[in-house]
Amino acid sequence: MAAVSADKERPNPRRGTRARRERLAQLLVEQGSQIALRDLLGHFEVSEATLRRDLAALSESGRLVRVYGGAAPARGAESTWREKAASFAKSKVRIAQFAAAELVSPGDIVFIDSGTTPAAVARQLAAREDITIVVAGLASLLELADGTVDVIVLGGRLRRKSASFLGQAADHLLDLIAPDVAFLGTDFLDPVLGANVPELEQAIFKSRVISRSARSWFVADESKFGASAPFRHWTRIEPPTGIVTMRTTNDDERRAIEAFRQAGCTVHDLSPA
Repeated sequence: MAAVSADKERPNPRRGTRARRERLAQLLVEQGSQIALRDLLGHFEVSEATLRRDLAALSESGRLVRVYGGAAPARGAESTWREKAASFAKSKVRIAQFAAAELVSPGDIVFIDSGTTPAAVARQLAAREDITIVVAGLASLLELADGTVDVIVLGGRLRRKSASFLGQAADHLLDLIAPDVAFLGTDFLDPVLGANVPELEQAIFKSRVISRSARSWFVADESKFGASAPFRHWTRIEPPTGIVTMRTTNDDERRAIEAFRQAGCTVHDLSPA
């Protein structure tokens, strides 16, 4: 009888794990922003390895997003490209001016991704007559329509939220081109996971662009670091792929940018003009 009582009193490990993971997911929702791993450890009497397994399981089920140094609540609300264009507009112009002046050479085939910061790069290149631009987004195409630069448009399905061209037609044309330099957009940047995007198809496409290009740069304003990743899909970022962004005084953003440098990526963090 004593042995039976002891078994009854022993907590159910599976039930305890489920309850802990539920508390962890709820904590992130209540916080509403990223929480560092060291702070999460203070809330739960478990080892770091156990907590990492909990984070991995909750990430897989869509309850949270793993980010550099911790975790963030799952988001998923995607703004339209027109809404994004109004955010950090001055930063986007500064980034685009640098990219166009310093990272593009005469004779280059330049790939320009969908996204409002890549579109700002397109605007700076529209009057060039010594390069060819391969465009994968409607916003960039509109910036180039009245220019003099030679333009190749990737075909495919129009994804309206991001105004991007995707699908088999875009993939096929990309296979026929070897860009000298590519400028890519993203919704968030994490030094471990890479570039965050809403859909798996976008993550795969960006990876293919990087593999086809001699030089690749993610162009992203300072808001794309250090907060919480909004989506579950990622494109890996490894050297020699680099980043062009703005200098920031936010500690989380600065740590994320420095982590990219420590991983071997070139990062141009620009001062305001």
